[in-house]
Amino acid sequence: MKSMRGLRVVVVIDSEHGHMLAARLRRMEVAQVTAVRGLEEARLLCQSGNADACLVAVDAPVPDGVPMQESDAPGRHCGIPALMIAPIVTPHLRRAARRGGYLAAISATIPPRMLYRRLGAALQGRHAVRREPRWLARGMPLAGYSNSAVFGKPTLH
Repeated sequence: MKSMRGLRVVVVIDSEHGHMLAARLRRMEVAQVTAVRGLEEARLLCQSGNADACLVAVDAPVPDGVPMQESDAPGRHCGIPALMIAPIVTPHLRRAARRGGYLAAISATIPPRMLYRRLGAALQGRHAVRREPRWLARGMPLAGYSNSAVFGKPTLH
C-alpha cells in the first residue's frame, strides 16, 4: 500500500464542505492536497496521473425519491478511487454514488481518524485490483497441475 504521507489527494470544493474538507486533510498532514473547483478539473488531474485519490464534496442533502443530477466519478475511467462526501448520507445517495463510480458515500461529520482509514482502504482496494497471482505473472502453464493444486481445495460430493 502507498504511504499516506506521500498521498496526492484531489478535493473538489464546489461547496463550503469542500473547503473544510481540504483544510481537514491538510491538518492530517496528508502530503499533497490539491483543491479544484469542478469535476472536469479533477477528471483532468486524475487522467494525467497527478492524483492517488479523489474526494468530491456535495453541499446540499438530496432527499430520497428526488432525481438528482448524476455524474461519473472523476477517476472512474482511469482507476483512481473516488469518495463522495455529503452532509447527510441516505440510501438513495449511496446508490447514486455507486452508480456514478464512487467507492463510497461518506458523511461530512466523519472523525479524522475514520476519514484516514477510509482513504487507506480506498487505496488498498485500488492496488489489489491490479495484482495478479504469482504463478500467472511468471507464466507457469496450467497443464501438469491437478485441479486441487491450481484451484484450491477439491469439492467433496
